Amino acid sequence: MNCIQRALRALTADGLIRSGSTVVAAVSGGSDSMALAEILSELTGMLHFSLVIAHFNHGIRPRAARDAALVERYCTRRNLPLVLGTGDVPAESKRRRKGLEETARSLRYGFLEKAATEWHADAVALGHTRDDQVETIFHHIIRGAGWRGVTGIPVRRGIFIRPILDCTRAELKLFLRQHHISYAVDESNRDNTILRNRIRNRLLPNLRKSFNPSIDDAIIRLGENLSEGWEVLEHSVKRYLPPLEDNGSVRIEFERLNTLSDFQLYLLVDLILRERFHIMQDVEKVHFDAAKRLIRVGRSGGRVQLPQGITICKDQRGIVISPTGRMKRDRQRRYEPVLLPGPGRFSLAAWDLNVEIREIDMGPPAPDPARDEAYLAAVKFPIRVRSRLPGDKMVPFGMRGRKKLSDIYIDKKVPVHSRDRIPVFEDANGILWIPGVVTDERTRILPHTRRITHIRISP
Repeated sequence: MNCIQRALRALTADGLIRSGSTVVAAVSGGSDSMALAEILSELTGMLHFSLVIAHFNHGIRPRAARDAALVERYCTRRNLPLVLGTGDVPAESKRRRKGLEETARSLRYGFLEKAATEWHADAVALGHTRDDQVETIFHHIIRGAGWRGVTGIPVRRGIFIRPILDCTRAELKLFLRQHHISYAVDESNRDNTILRNRIRNRLLPNLRKSFNPSIDDAIIRLGENLSEGWEVLEHSVKRYLPPLEDNGSVRIEFERLNTLSDFQLYLLVDLILRERFHIMQDVEKVHFDAAKRLIRVGRSGGRVQLPQGITICKDQRGIVISPTGRMKRDRQRRYEPVLLPGPGRFSLAAWDLNVEIREIDMGPPAPDPARDEAYLAAVKFPIRVRSRLPGDKMVPFGMRGRKKLSDIYIDKKVPVHSRDRIPVFEDANGILWIPGVVTDERTRILPHTRRITHIRISP
């Protein structure tokens, strides 16, 4: 099975791309991303989707301009639209007091999310390969990761998809040679002061030669087996995940905590940090152990400080996990936007909501919607979910002129402290629906309407 067939299998089996959608491919100019671009380009006709290429210049590599030119030439030959982005990663790294790699990733992903929004894309394709999967798992093992860390890279996370995760780097380079496609070589890959490069250039070749020629297959199987087990375990604990309260904190009562084993307790705290506060790193075992001690044997009034401005406080009824300082101000100001590419079920973690979207044929008159659902016409995917922004306007259902969202909240007597917590659903043409508050007039179902979109939210 060649690379195109493997990518096609991933895209169809996992439902990564739907017919009629737009996909943004992240292309740095390296072999993996150039192969991703060519593979997706060849599959556009078969799967009926549009492709947009996105290239981000981090401002780090001396030959960055040549890489951008290489990608631009490729897009010209293939008649593909190209989105270019730039960022001064070294300067931003100093400003944020974060490492270069972490800052570069943050800026790159932000650029890709913006490109997806501007092009109304359903997905952003990344060029991670089978080799990246093996190296990532080893990287996590060496750094002392827990169970989840050894599950590796997921094929999908939010709008980000990885169609060539089952292809090796060598296979992709052969594919490029066969198709006479040039690619850039990243000189930094030879720098063995970087842990990931030492894994790639020293550890894995030695393991293949001296221990197991099929070590890559063994590691992939390990990751897949652990991933299946992790999904089952995480699902069993998610029912204990508490909602985010209006003040931005999370409360868990002892009645619930006392039913959990120590490992389930660790998993619940980890889920809260990830899904309620979007903290994906910096929290280590020593922090979880401190939280466990506080919960199990700590006194009422005790507290534990976690990284990134999170505090766990214990009182007579349970514990409260809350952001402090700058993080609290940032959370009260806005929630990160989420792109919903089309029909399906999604999690809006920041709002503590699930959302289900269906497209249905227009039959009998649509029923009067409840506060947690809407029947809408003329929806253009993707749908973007965000918090309110200054200057937001829309045409309330049954009216003619546009009205400020702030005035609508006043008219509807929506409490001030709740307004930032209410999700705003919009498409390329503006706001569609604000649950429990208002629907836009342009979504009205008319006699000639044939297809409608049904959106339902739930805790």
